[in-house]
Amino acid sequence: MIPNFLIVGAAKSGTSSLDRYLAQHPEVYIPTKKEAHFYSIQDFPKRFTGPGDEGMNEETIRNRADYEALFKARTDEPAVGESSVFYLYYKGTAARIYADNPDMKIIMVLREPVARAYSAYMHLIRDARETLTFEESLAAEEERKKNGFEPMWLYRDLGRYSEQVERYVDVFGAERVHVMLFDEFTKRSEHFVRGAFRFLGVDEQATVDTQLHHNESGVPRSRAAFDFISKPHPLKELVKPFIPSSVRERLGNRAKSMLLERTSMLPETRRELAAYFAPDLVKLEKILHRDLSHWKKS
Repeated sequence: MIPNFLIVGAAKSGTSSLDRYLAQHPEVYIPTKKEAHFYSIQDFPKRFTGPGDEGMNEETIRNRADYEALFKARTDEPAVGESSVFYLYYKGTAARIYADNPDMKIIMVLREPVARAYSAYMHLIRDARETLTFEESLAAEEERKKNGFEPMWLYRDLGRYSEQVERYVDVFGAERVHVMLFDEFTKRSEHFVRGAFRFLGVDEQATVDTQLHHNESGVPRSRAAFDFISKPHPLKELVKPFIPSSVRERLGNRAKSMLLERTSMLPETRRELAAYFAPDLVKLEKILHRDLSHWKKS
């Protein structure tokens, strides 16, 4: 089988948390595997070439049998979905999804694009992949794009939402596209998760825990400690059978969060990026029929 809903992005906008919150609902099935990117594979280069891009090369789902196998554990849940944040970015993806299932429901979480860009940068810093300053990395973006780096490196490009969102609205119709804003979602997570339940047609009152945040960005205070928690290790394999997976996930996420230091970009860089994204935000407001003036003041 294939899913009947997708979380399509945006990257570094809370999709990992939303994915895990929705998965708690007894009427929702989401595989633990995130970022299958099956519907975008035709837009991918043969291989991504950026530092650490091997994950994208090796972990994406490239054939239909493997994709459908993600959902074999589903029992009778009426809502079946998966999350792949670059579905939003690639131009051909929405049409391919529609061809497979014209009734697909689409969920997006959009983040103020300057903050999203810096969070993506800090994500790659966290994982010891990015070595340039933020300003140097912005200057290198077009060259990296030409050289086949995965989209996470495209700090500006991923934040130009208007065309990306419009594609899905045009293909599926506004009634099948559910858009949340990151800043609202993080402040009132339970409220907006219930809105997503309503969109999916499942019980809005189901109990879910929205306290834990997933996949946070930052600079590790201790590289060794962060790598021990976030990467496979023989010692962790020894104790794994004795600790429930939900407890391991909670402890791991809290430990990683405590080890990450949040930093800020230079004010002049923020002003430059805000000016860059401003025309696109005007277009996005018209597409969403929403006032995004609070983003323009960020």
